[in-house]
Amino acid sequence: MGYDAGPMTGRRDSQSPGGPAPAERVELGRTGKSVARFGLGGFHQLEVSSEIVAEVVATYLDCGGNYIETARGYGAGASEEKLGRALAGRRDEVVLASKTSAPAGDDARRDLEASLKALRTDRLDFYFFHAVDAAKLDRITAADGALGALRAAVDEGLIDGLGMTSHEPEVYLEAFDRLPLAVILIWCNYLDDLNFPIIPQRVLPEARRRGIGITAMKPLADGFLHRSVDDAVAWALAAVEVAVVGANSPEQVRRAAGAAAGGPADEDRRRRILTGAPELGRYVCRRCGRCPGELMETFRLEGVHDRQMIDLLPHGAAEDALRKVLSRWFGKEARAREAFAAAGLDPEALTAAAAEVDCPYGIDVARKARIATAKLSGRGVAFL
Repeated sequence: MGYDAGPMTGRRDSQSPGGPAPAERVELGRTGKSVARFGLGGFHQLEVSSEIVAEVVATYLDCGGNYIETARGYGAGASEEKLGRALAGRRDEVVLASKTSAPAGDDARRDLEASLKALRTDRLDFYFFHAVDAAKLDRITAADGALGALRAAVDEGLIDGLGMTSHEPEVYLEAFDRLPLAVILIWCNYLDDLNFPIIPQRVLPEARRRGIGITAMKPLADGFLHRSVDDAVAWALAAVEVAVVGANSPEQVRRAAGAAAGGPADEDRRRRILTGAPELGRYVCRRCGRCPGELMETFRLEGVHDRQMIDLLPHGAAEDALRKVLSRWFGKEARAREAFAAAGLDPEALTAAAAEVDCPYGIDVARKARIATAKLSGRGVAFL
């Protein structure tokens, strides 16, 4: 499964960091910002002390990194506070971004002022509309919505550009026409590209066409790809300018820097990843097109339902626990079941069709069809 986003735009050059890995820079869309290929995310700064956050930030900068993003909602400002202290005296070395979840203009302005204070800066390079769904997009763009307030902040010089994040990939396509976006933050990993093919097939190419900078969240799929850091980062960098990694230790920063130094995966490497990635195994559909269309749609809906996490195979206690958590990470089970019911797909016919498929990835397609249809029909998988 390749990308249709085309070649990366903008100038690239090599830096000479003091850390263990060279940090390539690339222009972020048409923003005029030159950024390192690996960014530092702020959510996981909640998990460690301010002292460790200071070490993490120092290591990141020493490795040549210069893109740091966080959010007002990460610990009610705690992440911003920690990063603000860690960046004291070094603010101008980074492209700095934060986010607001507020859809109303007055609330978004209050969030912005709180973000600036916590981060100890008089401006942000980017401020994101955070976790936007269709209903929030309508509220943001209303007459008294956050869009007007943040546009005014851009005019005041408090923000250089606006961004957006969402857990609803299709919302990006609508937002491109309704928000003046300079940058987006979006899922990008080889598990969820298979679960949500709309991202590599439609969202990323359209963002690229419009000159919107693309940064990747969840390049390690919420930690599920921890065994494959190099491949995961290389996969993300084939499609985006910046892979934002949620490191909470200097060791994790150095690991991410080393992975980014390897550069983006080419088409041959992506094929090898899809064939051999231990996390995909002999269960996750690679969307190769061998299956009939209705079966492909069933497996796509299974990805929406639970990211194809529950496969009824033995993985060990720790991984089973992680899979259960990640299977409900986005709460889309009901939506997937509704779509399956609306499509009128017949579980018995799907299983019969699956029995005829010779999967090039070694998947027992008939078994997978039984599991997927049990999930999507609401019967559950306990009886299988």
